[in-house]
Amino acid sequence: MRIKQLLDKLSGILDEERKVQLEKYKSLKKVLKALRTEKTDLELSLEKTEDEETQHNIESRLKVISAQRKKGLKLMKDLKKERKGETAS
Repeated sequence: MRIKQLLDKLSGILDEERKVQLEKYKSLKKVLKALRTEKTDLELSLEKTEDEETQHNIESRLKVISAQRKKGLKLMKDLKKERKGETAS
């Protein structure tokens, strides 16, 4: 009976960690989608804008968004690998 109780506790802990990981994954996915839409909107406004100063501002914002998306995509990939590693164990 004691071993069964310990296994139940361990199962509860692992399920909780997985739940937290899935929430993090979903929120990251939502943020990346928002960044992607903002990037496309900025690219469209860049094409329409003729003022050089405004174009420069938009380009700098696009660079920041691209860097954030790249970093987020790497983190998402790492989370996927970690999640697959847990299921394989």
